[in-house]
Amino acid sequence: MSLTHAMDISIDSAAWQDYRASNTAMIVFYATDPVSEYPIREIPEELPTDLLPEPNYETGTYGFFGCGRGKIRAAFVKAKVRNLLFVTKYVGTNLAYKDRFFITGMYRINKTADVKKLHIRYSSDYSCLDEDACYALRADTVRFVSIENGFEVTPEVLKSWGYKARLTKQTRIILTEEQAAAIIDHLRSKPDITATLIAETERLWPHTPPPPEEEEEGPVEV
Repeated sequence: MSLTHAMDISIDSAAWQDYRASNTAMIVFYATDPVSEYPIREIPEELPTDLLPEPNYETGTYGFFGCGRGKIRAAFVKAKVRNLLFVTKYVGTNLAYKDRFFITGMYRINKTADVKKLHIRYSSDYSCLDEDACYALRADTVRFVSIENGFEVTPEVLKSWGYKARLTKQTRIILTEEQAAAIIDHLRSKPDITATLIAETERLWPHTPPPPEEEEEGPVEV
């Protein structure tokens, strides 16, 4: 797929460093797409687009392809959190789950990289110019499940975590090792459909039409 307005380079372009952390977790928000039953990330309707391909389950990275939510990633690294959990307000085609919040995926982060210079060099839209660093996260374990098998985040669950705000695009919730383990165990007990999400994302991705071919000039009649 063409990552228009995002860096279209290999993730191995970054100087990844080993990452030491505790088994805590951070929950972050991602938007699902309304035209699929699967909890894929939001797909742009056309290209070019300002939507970043995050979470990038194709590569197991978060924050590599653009600067969005840099402060959340910086807080993740500073707190030495190990697990990244993805929550969404489901807007897909399975009406039984519509407009409910579910954790549908997880990364176990084992590497980080400061990608500020890469963003400035290769991205057409970057906001990390004035930041000391712009961290990308890379996972050695990636797991996503169907919406039916997601971990539902209800007001009661939020209260049990001591979280009093509503879930938004800027949400970041730090969980203890015990709280994180309950969700991770749930996700691990369900079938992994990451490959299905990748295929569905590719199927729905808008393709830039090829440029019109120039008409060949025929012989000139005299």
